[in-house]
Amino acid sequence: MMLTSLLYDITITLAALMMLPKIIYQRFRIGKYKESMLQRFGIAFPKIDKKDRPLVWVHAVSVGETKAVAPVVRKLKKEFNNPIVVVSSTTETGHAEAKRSAACADYHVYLPLDFRWIIRPIIRRIRPDLIILTETDFWWNFLRSAKKLGTKIVLVNGKLSERSVNRFRFLRFFTKRLFSHIDIFCVQSAHYYNRFLSLGIPQERIVVTGNLKFDDEYPKLPPDELNQWKSELGIQKDDKVIVVGSTHDPEEAVFLDIMEQLWAKYPSLKLVLVPRHPERFETVARLLSERQVPFTRISKTADAKEAKVVLIDAMGLLRRCYQFADIAVVAGSYTNKVGGHNIIEPCWYGVPVLFGPYMHQQPELVELIKQYQAGMQVDVPQIAEQMSSLLKDDASRQEMGARGLELAGASRGATDKTWHVLEREFQKQ
Repeated sequence: MMLTSLLYDITITLAALMMLPKIIYQRFRIGKYKESMLQRFGIAFPKIDKKDRPLVWVHAVSVGETKAVAPVVRKLKKEFNNPIVVVSSTTETGHAEAKRSAACADYHVYLPLDFRWIIRPIIRRIRPDLIILTETDFWWNFLRSAKKLGTKIVLVNGKLSERSVNRFRFLRFFTKRLFSHIDIFCVQSAHYYNRFLSLGIPQERIVVTGNLKFDDEYPKLPPDELNQWKSELGIQKDDKVIVVGSTHDPEEAVFLDIMEQLWAKYPSLKLVLVPRHPERFETVARLLSERQVPFTRISKTADAKEAKVVLIDAMGLLRRCYQFADIAVVAGSYTNKVGGHNIIEPCWYGVPVLFGPYMHQQPELVELIKQYQAGMQVDVPQIAEQMSSLLKDDASRQEMGARGLELAGASRGATDKTWHVLEREFQKQ
């Protein structure tokens, strides 16, 4: 174990040095990490006095994982014996989402960097009784430090991409030791069960509990409030609306090209653009200005009526936008750098969903959408044609949306299954 730890520490130190110029640029050029830097280095981490209360540390990387695990956090606070709940995030968007969807937690923090000299003193100080990891984020020093203190560690909503499996197989010596720290793996499906099993994890430690993303809350605005909000955005009653959510570079440019084709046929068609990361809001606004596309921003809607594009430059509004969409596109799937986001979200609002070819992070969701015929996987050259077909066929859109609602409702239940596992593990303490 000592050799493994030494090699790991050397590797992450070299990786950190390689990334340092980019981090410095992002910090001082676009303001990223301004809020989180101190906690990442273990400074300004909250002092937590347990006072004989159990402490549960829930870790979720970013927005999607945080939304998925939020129902579990709420159940923890409600059902366990007055626990202290700490929710940690890796990204700033995830941290903001945790404060919204897991507001009941006692502490919302950034996960410190996984250097022994940073993470070990924090773990020793707060001594968590249970650590809950979400999906795929595994940090050697974090897990090892906790395990040395006898902390129970459970993975929830677990999954592994094919790329990750290959990487773990290549590092099999390290993988075996890393995963030995985790007591139970609650995974999304039999597909992921087999992937974890192939890495040498004993089958008695793997449980299929379903996908927590189906159990999240999907609130709806009352019709009067929704219509008022649409009006403020310059969207008229009869306007058709395409919402492109969770965009990354260069997807905004791709969809502006597509919209130029559609605007020739549908002059009143509105595009709602929702970038995934707030540090890109200004970049996308500049792109729209350079392309001379009339647009408005959620932060300033004075000239909204003349706009063809609405830029959502605020966090936490994507689901509200899906509620009034005629067609939803879940981005992050038209760039190989990402691998897709949650394509089920629009289904909860009865909206047909389109997504691109790069969905390697979400294969199970793709399979479900295709099985229920609730959406389409479409390459860039065909997407304008598919959108046009849906825009002029109200019946097809409504049928596809209804199938999406059926899919969303039929797939619930993962929270209760996950809860039974957590309850059992917590009672062993």
